[in-house]
Amino acid sequence: MRPLYPKLAILLVLLFSASELIFSQELKDTIIMNNGMILSGELKNLKSGRVEFDIDNISIVKVKFDRIKMIKAQSHAFRIETSDRKIYYGNIRRGDKPGTIKIESIDTTVIIPLNSVASMTSFNNKTYRTISGYVSSGFNYARSSNSGRFNLDGAVKLQSRRTYSELISSMFISQTDSNWVRDRESLALSTYYVLNPWISIGGNLKYQRNYELGLARRFQEGIGLMVNLLKHNNFQMRVVSGLVINQEKSTEGVEFPTQVEIPLNYYLEFFKFSDPNISITTSQTAYFSITDAGRVRWDGDTRISWEIIDDLALSLQFYHNYDNRPPSGNSRTWDYGTVIGLKYEF
Repeated sequence: MRPLYPKLAILLVLLFSASELIFSQELKDTIIMNNGMILSGELKNLKSGRVEFDIDNISIVKVKFDRIKMIKAQSHAFRIETSDRKIYYGNIRRGDKPGTIKIESIDTTVIIPLNSVASMTSFNNKTYRTISGYVSSGFNYARSSNSGRFNLDGAVKLQSRRTYSELISSMFISQTDSNWVRDRESLALSTYYVLNPWISIGGNLKYQRNYELGLARRFQEGIGLMVNLLKHNNFQMRVVSGLVINQEKSTEGVEFPTQVEIPLNYYLEFFKFSDPNISITTSQTAYFSITDAGRVRWDGDTRISWEIIDDLALSLQFYHNYDNRPPSGNSRTWDYGTVIGLKYEF
């Protein structure tokens, strides 16, 4: 009689391989569409009204939120924000009824309507799990030069379990008969820590340059409190206020004493991803000086984006800057302009 050991070893190997296959399949995320189509792969996040999903061996696609019937995602833990001002952490399981999801954490399980989810962000321990942003470039007309100018701007956003960071940059260059002039620049870095669904605290660093307003450079450091007024899967609104400190230098080379201001920022974002795919964002910030009583500044930026193909949009941007006491006495108090260009999101 032959020994059973070789056969037993082969059987154990087969069982182990089968269990590994079943386990790996179990960890895959699944989306069921309203038309019955099933997607299998990895759920990345939900933002701007669309779900980013990595389909097995094909590509990353963006699925419109209103076309999804069911989501199951357990390859990663998620941070889920809802439109009724709640935040959950855990894995996403299929809900008991169509149009719902089940969120499982270590000690709780909740079932919520799918259409109440404002955002989903995957994370892994303490590392950043979501990196997104955009790059935009175009040609614009501005009052400051009474001629055409080129622009380049972009943003990178990073989000983890309880922190949110954003780097935003912008540059406008005018061409003269003899050279190129950098007449408007901005670079801003901000980081916030989420205390609860309503409130976040953080700080920012910012650099500005605006020749139209007589500003050669402004360095700004600040701390602030962010309040999320509204957050839905296609609409967001928040306000930020705090305290900022400025160091300014005019185009005439004069450096000014340190300025202290109270900022008030209003941010609004609207998404419409159903023929045509349009997004509208606006950020308006007023600054009220404490050290220079009566001085008021106002920075504003509004952008309308019309998606042409996935991740590429036609962008129309309106910007304006106001300073009732600009650093250079011979400068105007207003600067404004428009930009038409292409915007690529990643």
